[in-house]
Formats: sequence, C-alpha cells, structure tokens
Amino acid sequence: MLIECTFCKTKAKIPDSKEGAKVKCGNCGKVYVAREPGAKGNARPSKSSNTPFVIGGAVVVGVVVVAILANSGDKPAPPPVVAEKPKVEAPKVDLSGYESSFCKLARDVYDAAYIGNAARLESMIHFPKLVEYRRTLPDGESLPTWDEMTALQKDDLKTATIESLTKGDGDEVVAKWRPFNGKVTLEEPANAEVRLEIAGREGDLQLENRNYDWKMALDKDGRWKVYAWTRYISAEEKKAAKVSVNKEITRVEVDGLSIKQADPRPLPHLDDTPPDVRKRIDELVEKVLDTNLRAKERTKVTADLVDLGKPALPILLTKMYEIQITDDKSLGQITIVHNLLKDITGKQVGFSPLGSGPESDKKRDIAIRQWFAWYLLSGERFENDKKKVGADALEGLVQPTERDKRAMEKDKAKGGG
Repeated sequence: MLIECTFCKTKAKIPDSKEGAKVKCGNCGKVYVAREPGAKGNARPSKSSNTPFVIGGAVVVGVVVVAILANSGDKPAPPPVVAEKPKVEAPKVDLSGYESSFCKLARDVYDAAYIGNAARLESMIHFPKLVEYRRTLPDGESLPTWDEMTALQKDDLKTATIESLTKGDGDEVVAKWRPFNGKVTLEEPANAEVRLEIAGREGDLQLENRNYDWKMALDKDGRWKVYAWTRYISAEEKKAAKVSVNKEITRVEVDGLSIKQADPRPLPHLDDTPPDVRKRIDELVEKVLDTNLRAKERTKVTADLVDLGKPALPILLTKMYEIQITDDKSLGQITIVHNLLKDITGKQVGFSPLGSGPESDKKRDIAIRQWFAWYLLSGERFENDKKKVGADALEGLVQPTERDKRAMEKDKAKGGG
C-alpha cells in the first residue's frame, strides 16, 4: 500500500499488513503512523462496536432510577391538582311575573291583534271555553253550547271575536293597547289568570293606563289558550272616574226643579259585552230605527232589545246623541230610542215628543242630557229590574210637569208611547 509522511509528505510503499504501524520516514527521519494519503487518526480502526456498552449503560441507569423511586417513601405520589370549574347558576325562570309563560301568552294576543294576524289570534283562543264562559253571563243564556253550534255559527263566532280584538271605534279594542307589566293571579292544573297593565298605543289613549284580566285554559292539544278578557278597575281608578264624572255633571233649573244633566257623546259598548252580542245589538238598533219596518216586526225587535237590557244602553244613548231632530222621521226615531230607554231602565224623564215650539225643543234637549247624566252616574251600577218603580224611578231625573203628563197621555192614547 502507498503511505505518506505526515511531516514532509514523502510517499513510500509498504505491505498492507503494516497499515497502522509506526514507521520512520526515510527522508526526514521522523516516525509516523503508516496510513494512506488523506486518512485521519493515529490508530487502526477497531472492528468492534460500542453499541452493547451504550445499551448496558442505559439499563444500569434505569435500574438505579427505579430503585430510587421505590425507596423514596411508602405513600404514592399525590395526583395532580385540577382546578375546579366555577359553578354557573342556571338563569332564574319567572313563574309568576311579567316574563312568565302565562303573561307572555296574553302579551302575544296584543301583538297579534295590533298587526291584524287573524290566523295567529284564532290559534291562541280557546273557543269552546269562550262559549262556556259567555253562557254564564247575564246576556249569554240563549247562546248555544259549542257542540250545539253549526259550522257556520262557529265560523261567525270566530270572525266576530277576532274583529272585536283588531277593529272598532271603541277604546276597548285590544289592538289599541300595549302591555308593559303584569302578574299571574291564578294558576291551577287546567286554568290560569293574569292581570296585565296596558297603555294606549296612539292618540289620547297614550295618556291612559288600564288593567285587564285574562283567563286562559289548557286545550285538549296540550296548549294554553285565552278565552276571556275583562277590564279590571281598581279602587283608585273608580275614585278618579267618579271625580271626573262629577265634573261633567251640571245642574239646571226647570219648572222650579234642580235637574242633573251632562253633554251627550258617543258611547262604546260595555267592556264585558261579548263580540257576538255587540254585533246583535248594533243590528237590532239599526233595524228598530228603520221607519219602513212593519209594526209586528218592530214589536219583536223592541222586545229583543229590552231583553238584552243593560248592554244595549250605551248604543241607544249614542243614537240619541247622533239623531238630529229636523223632521217627523227623525222625531219618530228619537222617540223610539226614548221609549226603549224607559222600557229597559224603568225610568222616566220629562220628554214630550209631540210637543212643538221652542219650549218643547228645550225640554227634549234637557231630557236627552238627563239620560246621559243618569248613565254617567248610575249606568255602571244599573241592573235590569223592570219591576222597580216608585220614587227611585225618578231619582235624579227631570220631573214631568202637568202639561208634559197630559201631552204624554195624549201621545199614549194615539199609540205613540
């Protein structure tokens, strides 16, 4: 093999067996390890491996570590500490206040009525229960049960009920109000009641707050639905209303008598008058004022209105306000209204429809104003009692003079009263 001096770079040839042996350079005389040119190291590479020694060392280290851990103590190492997650309290559920499910149901009725969503309203009303409730009212005795109603009657009832919630001139229309507070006043397995505080949405009603009671029941489909809604008047409201009414009442002297009177005005249906009854009253009043109506039919319509009683009063009084006496026809119509008011209430005023001249016109005007004064003062407390006669029948009303009495007797003899 060819070797090279590491000092003077002189090359020399030696047997392969001398590789790695120390040789003396023949040129410079220095001793170096025989290797091929470019090879590094001073010793011949060993054919043995260090791997067994590395593995053995690792095993020894492992045994030592296990021994140390085994002798470190009898108790096992404590588990790592895990920080507890903070407990999050479940949101409180309002079961009896404004956010309760019962109050939300009644609130949804107001929202649906305001936008005129008839389908939504129909799905939220328990109509069989509504009929059952209305049959318990004084004017609902003739109403058939839900099961007795024909499909057409049921559809008419649904339409009238929904229209009463969404349309109309009176201030009792639900669509004209918005709820802002409320609470559950009754909760039973199948029945519940809530009282909502409401405020007007538009116009003068925005200045007024009211309370309404809503009754609801569990339907056979497992859903809660409303079936009755009536105004609740608190003691404070009654007191304020009485003060307001008293301010509207004035007194005048007629034939030496002090008479209470109030300005005529349109009056809405009573709050608790059901929609179907309201519709019937409106139709009957228009019919009875038809001068072409046959006498026999007028008698029947008159009897129907008298039987309806108190709920018909505000509409009859409204007609008395609306009819302007300009001719015999209008005089006849207002006479019909006057006689109906007498028959329903059992009361009398100094009204002489057949009189003529300025004095008679004045008496008629006073009589109309007196009917309104009576209604403002006593209409709410009035209950149908046709047998009630005597001094109480004339309380607060104008006393007819002898001349008026003679005129009324003459009118009665001619078939006019």
